[in-house]
Amino acid sequence: MKRDTVTYNLTSDGACEHCGGYVVAETKRCPQCSKFPIKLHHCPKCKNVSGASEAKCWKCGRVFMPEGDYL
Repeated sequence: MKRDTVTYNLTSDGACEHCGGYVVAETKRCPQCSKFPIKLHHCPKCKNVSGASEAKCWKCGRVFMPEGDYL
């Protein structure tokens, strides 16, 4: 079974997409809000990850809450 992966490729310092806090390249958690610095939906039903622009989970079809379900 093929497993889908999400690649996180921040090659330079920047801002957290959740709170605007300063994060350095390859940071796993924002030091200000403790979230993953790039907005990705985390489906609470099937635990898969989808892009922030997706309206529903690609695997189970659950509709994402606006401004919610983020990593």
